[in-house]
Amino acid sequence: MIDKVSKLFPGILVMAVIARHLGPEEFGIWNYAIALTTIVCSMALLGMDKIAVKELVEHEQEQPATVATAISMRVAAALVCMAISTGIVILSRPQQSLYLYCTLFAAGSIVLQSADVLDYFYQVKNDVKKVIIPKVSVFLFFCVVKMMVVVCSGTLITLLWVTLLESLVTFLVVIIVYSYHQVPLSVLNVQPYRAGRLLTQSWPLVFSSLLVMLFVKADLLLLDMLGSAAQLGAYVVAARISELWYAIPTVFATAMLPTLMRQKQLSREAYLEVLEKWLRLSFWSSLAIAVLVTLSAHIIIPLLYGAKYLSASPILMIHTWAGIPVFLSVAFVQYLIVEGKYKIYLYSNISGLVVNVGLNLLLIPSLGGIGAAIATVAAYTSVYATMVVLDKSGQGWMLLGKVMAPALVCNDLRQAYNRLKIFTGRRLYSENIATND
Repeated sequence: MIDKVSKLFPGILVMAVIARHLGPEEFGIWNYAIALTTIVCSMALLGMDKIAVKELVEHEQEQPATVATAISMRVAAALVCMAISTGIVILSRPQQSLYLYCTLFAAGSIVLQSADVLDYFYQVKNDVKKVIIPKVSVFLFFCVVKMMVVVCSGTLITLLWVTLLESLVTFLVVIIVYSYHQVPLSVLNVQPYRAGRLLTQSWPLVFSSLLVMLFVKADLLLLDMLGSAAQLGAYVVAARISELWYAIPTVFATAMLPTLMRQKQLSREAYLEVLEKWLRLSFWSSLAIAVLVTLSAHIIIPLLYGAKYLSASPILMIHTWAGIPVFLSVAFVQYLIVEGKYKIYLYSNISGLVVNVGLNLLLIPSLGGIGAAIATVAAYTSVYATMVVLDKSGQGWMLLGKVMAPALVCNDLRQAYNRLKIFTGRRLYSENIATND
């Protein structure tokens, strides 16, 4: 949570300054490249964000081999995807060099993000501070660097170099920290048979990740194709504010997955109770955020981005409601992972992709960014609905029936508050004992 929050406010501030500096068109081109590379390179993740955690929990004695194999797989896949992304831009935009430069730098950053596999190792060890603190420090340092580039009237190319350098420094820092505290990474620990087993387990998640990125980023590509780079720039600033909140369920999902796996082994009833509370809190918190952002959108956009981006306000008012199905889906996906129902996740993302692309093609020509926002809300809603419908156990319907109960959520909050008080009291007591000693 500290990692996400520390990036939340500095990140949106720096992005706002950069958007103001570049203007809607250049900012839109940069985000087109990010969207394209993110879609293509989503396959390079290879489902490792879920499968690696499961592998590390179930085979604790083989963690060095798992980590080395997973990183090597991601690097190799990312390099292939980088070549594909570059080829797409060369063929589709032969006379537009700025699109090509942005794509090369964006894809290069994704290759360097392969070290994120080490995050999963620390999550399983419940020792994430060893990797989070260095990564946050690098991020905040480069926020200052980017601000200095803008103050000095730096070009988009300069900002691309700074962003790539940030990814490189983060990669090196994470590798060095891991090698210092654990077994140094070595290609000798890479095991082809383990890579084959991981791919066999993760292929539904690989395609699911591709589909997720397609329906998450397809609106950006279609806006650039059917509209203009300037329209895309306005849409992106609205989507960035709306999607900032997605860090909250992502953080909880990351922390909860190993816990849910262990909880299920101990008691299925307690495991389902935790999942029920998580879904309920997800619904009510996302509803509160949607209402707050909708009421303040006409203030947020001009304050952060200036008069050039006023058209983003109505887009934000609509796009922010996608947060409700997103919060619910992130929680429910963890249930599917624990239960091994990977194919449901795949099918739900197919439904989201069909809805999103279909509505974007229908609405963007007449409504522009507003049409894309409507399509996004509908797509995320269809994803969650499909997961619930396809869960043949009926557990999804049972959980959904208890999600919207205000009395139950008040009780959940009361319990969470009491546990936080107990936890804080224990920490303060321990610190006082340590000080006295």
